[in-house]
Amino acid sequence: MRYFDLHCDTIYRLTDFEQRLPAGENLLQNTGHVDLRRAGSLEQYAQVFALFCGYQPVASQQDAHQRLTRMLDTARSAFAANGSRLRHCTCAADFLEAQAQRQAAAFLSIEGAELLQTEADLQLALQAGVKIVTLTWNFDSVYGCGASTDDAAGLKPAGKQLAKTLAQRGVFLDVSHLSAKGFWDLADCIDAPILATHSNSRTVCNHPRNLTDEQFCEIIRRGGLVGINFYVPFVTHRRTATCDMVVRHIEHFCELGGAHNLCIGADWDGCDRFPKGISDMTGIALLAEALARRNYSEQQIAGFLYDNAARFVQTNF
Repeated sequence: MRYFDLHCDTIYRLTDFEQRLPAGENLLQNTGHVDLRRAGSLEQYAQVFALFCGYQPVASQQDAHQRLTRMLDTARSAFAANGSRLRHCTCAADFLEAQAQRQAAAFLSIEGAELLQTEADLQLALQAGVKIVTLTWNFDSVYGCGASTDDAAGLKPAGKQLAKTLAQRGVFLDVSHLSAKGFWDLADCIDAPILATHSNSRTVCNHPRNLTDEQFCEIIRRGGLVGINFYVPFVTHRRTATCDMVVRHIEHFCELGGAHNLCIGADWDGCDRFPKGISDMTGIALLAEALARRNYSEQQIAGFLYDNAARFVQTNF
C-alpha cells in the first residue's frame, strides 16, 4: 500500500511534549501515531509534517521566532537522523528521487501563520522548504480568525498581504481552520490552488472546521486538494465513528465531482479520537478496506490514499 498524508503534528509532539514523553521517543520509533518503523510496512510513504503555532496565542514576535526555530530544529534533526529511510523534499524532483530510492518523503508545512510575523522568519521558513501554510489556527490572530472562534470574521489586511506574498513565492495556502469568511477573502486575494489539508464535509457533519459544498467546489475549480480528517467530531456528531462514516465524507465530495481532489490528512498526533479500530497510521488499511467494501476500485482507492496528492506535488512543487 502507498500512503500520502497531508497533515500530522508529530514534529510538534516531539518538540513541545519532549519532557513528558517516554525516554527515547523520536521519529524512527515512538508511542504516538506516526513513526518510520510503522511506515516501513508501506510500499511508499509521504507525509506533510506541520510546524504548529501552539495551543496558546503567540505572545510576541520573539515568541513566534522561538517557536518556529525550535520546531525547525526538531524537524532537521529528525530528518537527518533518518537519512537512509527518509528524504526531506522541497520540490517535485526531491519527491521523485524519494520514490525512486524507496524512501519516505517528508514535506514541511506551517499550521498557524502567526509564526511568520517578520520577513526574517518568513525567509527562514522558505529556506527550510516550507511549501504549505495554514493561515490561522482556531483563535483570532494578527492575520485572521479561525472557524472555531468566529466563522463570520475574515482575513485582516495583514493576512491578505501575507497570502499574496506566500502565493507569489510558491507557497500553497491551507484553509483548514480558517473561517468561512476568511476562505472567500483568500479566494479573492490569490489566483492559485487552495488546499484544505485536514478538513471534511460540512454537509455530512455540520462542524465549522469542515468545508461547505461551495468551498469544496471552489477548491476543485482551482485544482486544489482536500485531506480527509479522521478526528471523530469532524466525522460525526455521534460519540464514536466508523470507517464507513469517514467514507461518507469521501462519497459526498465525489458526488460534487472532486474524486481527483481528495486525499488524506488524518491529523495524526494532533487529536485523540479516531474511528473504531484505528489507533495510529497503520489504521489507514481499515479505510482502504471500507472503501473496497463500498465498491471503490483499486485505482480510486489508490487515488485517495496516494496518487492524487502525489500528482499535485509533481505538477505544482
